[in-house]
Amino acid sequence: MNLDARRVIARNILEGRHGFQFRWDSWTQAHDALESLFKSTAGSVAMVRGPVGAGITSLLDAFIAAHSTKVIAVRHDIFLSRVNLVDRVQQRVFPSCEFGWLKRVPKSLVEFVKLTGRRTIVVDDTDIISHDKNSAEVIIDDMLKFALSDAEMLVIFSTRRVPLQNLFCKIKSVQTADISLSGSLTAQNWVDLKDQFCHWADSRYGLNIREHAEDLFATAIGSLEIAQAMSTLEVLYCAALLCDQMPATKLETLETEDLKWEVLRVAYG
Repeated sequence: MNLDARRVIARNILEGRHGFQFRWDSWTQAHDALESLFKSTAGSVAMVRGPVGAGITSLLDAFIAAHSTKVIAVRHDIFLSRVNLVDRVQQRVFPSCEFGWLKRVPKSLVEFVKLTGRRTIVVDDTDIISHDKNSAEVIIDDMLKFALSDAEMLVIFSTRRVPLQNLFCKIKSVQTADISLSGSLTAQNWVDLKDQFCHWADSRYGLNIREHAEDLFATAIGSLEIAQAMSTLEVLYCAALLCDQMPATKLETLETEDLKWEVLRVAYG
């Protein structure tokens, strides 16, 4: 493969456009918790939280995909910055309806849920429906409206906002579930991550990088956040991919930051 083609692949990887998602024990436990909630028939509210890169979006996307006919997914819309959650859910179910800052769950929506069984609402990152300093209280109140309605809906939301997390912990009127993803990897997680990512990237781009750069990938790691680990692994993979354009010094002897800058120089130079 010529240099230009390899540089294009390297830029894709460094910019996170490789499509790889790592599912480790914390991710699997959170997924199982969501599945257990989904089987419950009681109205409830569940919060999913964790550090950047912990896999929250991939977790919720996998859950939505598995239950696509039973889930109402609230997505980001830049034109609806001041529309509340009840309106957003109503519009997802009845696209032609008008927004009106609904103060309660409409009977039409309750009947729809009872007829279809589509009783689970998923909001990935509640910042998409935040609009003022009182929004945390408004959001929690709207979630409770769904859980306490005759439809007894399950509301699943993700957030990193401390005020929203604190308010969630004070809910007493319905069943709640606090689902937390750990972003920290163990040494074994790091080994698994390297194996899975290299196999994924090699398969996707038609390469065989890992086998020819085993020493480079021997990098050991202690407890490390997943986002930082992925960034390190992307650099290592690209260093191996572009090794013939790198300094004469053995790549495995370079500090991670030095290696990163050399990779960026070749990939974008």
